[in-house]
Amino acid sequence: MNVLFVCTGNTCRSPMAEALLRDRAQEDIQVRSCGISAMPGASASIQTTEVLERDGIELNHQAAPISEELVQWADLILTMTTSHKEIVWSNYPKERKKTYTLKEFALHADIQIWNQLEKAYADLEEKRSRCLEQHDSHMDPLKQSELLYEACREEIEVIHDLKRQLTNSDIADPFGGPTSYYMKTKEEIESCLDQWLSP
Repeated sequence: MNVLFVCTGNTCRSPMAEALLRDRAQEDIQVRSCGISAMPGASASIQTTEVLERDGIELNHQAAPISEELVQWADLILTMTTSHKEIVWSNYPKERKKTYTLKEFALHADIQIWNQLEKAYADLEEKRSRCLEQHDSHMDPLKQSELLYEACREEIEVIHDLKRQLTNSDIADPFGGPTSYYMKTKEEIESCLDQWLSP
């Protein structure tokens, strides 16, 4: 199985998760990580390297931005936050069925709500496409935006209502904080991985 972890810059949470899973996983699990807005080639943060070294895990990491190639390589995409998941859903709609937040996947949090959200997003896209086909493509973009919002208001409200019901399934971002923040994030990721991998 190919597992892809996704965070923002691919310098803290996702490389940490990648290293921790690689350290725990059997040979049949391949692991990579990337970031929604990663600077290609950036190294992992000093604190990330430090907290992993305390467990004897060496990290030789270069940040990679998310790409079509990576999401297609993955059998399972695990994001660090709900917003990362929604960005993957939005940019790679065909990959929705294999994309989860790490907490949702490992702890089975909010699976039913996410299933309803997936349907709501699909309904929204379908209605949006129908509206765009019916209206003049030369229409003023602001006017087009207003018409789309009015036409899709019901689906948008359903999505907002479902999002309000979600529990917090985000892994805390330690970026810019002291080493203790990174240690807490590492423990949070470890807890999810242990829950997932336990027999």
